[in-house]
Amino acid sequence: MRNNRLFTLLALLLMAGGLMQAQGTKEYYPLIPESGERQWDMRFVFYYGDSQYEIARLGDEIEFEGQTYRELTVLYDELNYTVPFGLLREEGKKVYLRRYSTAIPHIMEEEVYYDFNLQVGDLFEMGYGDEPEYIQLMAIEEVVLEDGSVRNKYVFNEGWLMEEPEVWIEGIGSLSGIDWRYIPGWAASGFAYLQCYFEDDNLVWTDGECWDDVEETAAEQVSVYPNPAMENVFIKGIELAEVQVYNALGQLVKTVQGSNEINVSGLPAGIYSIRVTMNDGNLFLDKIIKL
Repeated sequence: MRNNRLFTLLALLLMAGGLMQAQGTKEYYPLIPESGERQWDMRFVFYYGDSQYEIARLGDEIEFEGQTYRELTVLYDELNYTVPFGLLREEGKKVYLRRYSTAIPHIMEEEVYYDFNLQVGDLFEMGYGDEPEYIQLMAIEEVVLEDGSVRNKYVFNEGWLMEEPEVWIEGIGSLSGIDWRYIPGWAASGFAYLQCYFEDDNLVWTDGECWDDVEETAAEQVSVYPNPAMENVFIKGIELAEVQVYNALGQLVKTVQGSNEINVSGLPAGIYSIRVTMNDGNLFLDKIIKL
């Protein structure tokens, strides 16, 4: 009897060791890879009933204050310009964000936007308002995606809708959309839903109709070049009335009227926001890098 108990104990230890080894070697899927195309198709439904489609994409690498980021931009189907959302980087399974402020264009301080190191029971600070907002991780589950990959799913205690908790998936982010991570009810104007997610044009996750057929507006044909630049930047594809250039602190450093050419030779090296007012009154927002 004693030997049987010993064998049983050894077997359980071996099984536990095997499980620990399997968990330790399970592939992790980064949300912000160093290269490759990423696209999130989303729908945002306003409280008053209207909705809009959004397509978020990761752009090229950008060096800023000694760190390497990738820019996230969002195309809105009902607007005629693409909005830059912010700069993202990932290190140690944590995703860091520097938001773009469009009210007074500047790059905000870095914040932890996702943390895939969380364990069940941990709290995650969302960073809204004057007082900290927290959500609690309730479960980590495995999910098989459209491409056959097996990834961890993180389920929290609450979300935008009480019956639908906040959910993250490795490599995808929030199921509300990468840029629509949980927002408390008092700060939200509606609800966001991720419809599809693509990696290098391959469908990885879907929960509805994808929006590849959304007509990309005229602003998608706009070219801002050369970028980076040392002397002159040209804006091609629109008739513009005015261009305002803001530095990373949100300070207006240059205004150009009636010309598609911006001379940046006198500006210090860095990243600048440009706010372009078109002749029809619409806006186009973008970033330029001065070498």
